[in-house]
Amino acid sequence: MSSDMTGPREEQVLAALRALSTEIDLLDHVAADRYGLNPTDMRSLDVVGQLGPLSPTELARRVGLTTGGITTVIDRLERAGYVRRVADPRDRRRLLIEPTARTAERDREVFGELARMTLESLEGYSSTELAVIQHFLERTREITARHAGELAQAAAATGRQSRPRSGGR
Repeated sequence: MSSDMTGPREEQVLAALRALSTEIDLLDHVAADRYGLNPTDMRSLDVVGQLGPLSPTELARRVGLTTGGITTVIDRLERAGYVRRVADPRDRRRLLIEPTARTAERDREVFGELARMTLESLEGYSSTELAVIQHFLERTREITARHAGELAQAAAATGRQSRPRSGGR
């Protein structure tokens, strides 16, 4: 992975990102188990929690599923009590998917301590350093999303299967 443009520090950052990604993937699976969900349903719930309320079509686009596939996911999430379908207040013919109070309760149970410890770990950074960290994370997310999209497009062009975009936590 080394090139003329990267040195030991950049390689260490890339290695740390890969290690973090592995830990987040493990956390996603453990959290899905705690919610009683499969990883796709958990990813969908996460997207609704971050961006909701969303239309089923928008949710399907965000998690890389068909509208038929997302209907099945929404049905399971609704049966589990994590989301509800509500009429769009601007267009009553349209449905929106929103998280429930049960989701917020489970989020606190599963992720509350992690959020507390993460905030505690940020206390040692200045406002300027936090801005740099935030910028780096946002830029890395954008690059990752773009790369995943390019890989999915290439797979579609060659007729190969590709995994849906992750919206993990």
